[in-house]
Amino acid sequence: MKADKLLEELTTLAKSLDYNVRREQGAFRGGACLMKEQRLIIINRSMPIEAACVILARAMCQLVPEDVFLKPAVREIIDRERAWAAAHPEVTFEPTSKEAA
Repeated sequence: MKADKLLEELTTLAKSLDYNVRREQGAFRGGACLMKEQRLIIINRSMPIEAACVILARAMCQLVPEDVFLKPAVREIIDRERAWAAAHPEVTFEPTSKEAA
């Protein structure tokens, strides 16, 4: 599946889980967040489409149950990012106590 179609499929999946996906300018990579009761996944606009797919899939791997049916290309990237996250437990999307203070 081409990267632009994969990004579209991942975006549709995020929307089905009540997340809005936005591509914005800024000094950040992206990820899922909750802002004023709104679920968002924000991706840096300057990233190539392939990198945007990885950021979106990494967020989705935490949100999509493993037993949900997905198109094979979508399942592949989400499973790959789920495996990466499991192999790198030191990388977290949760704020540490120092960041939360």
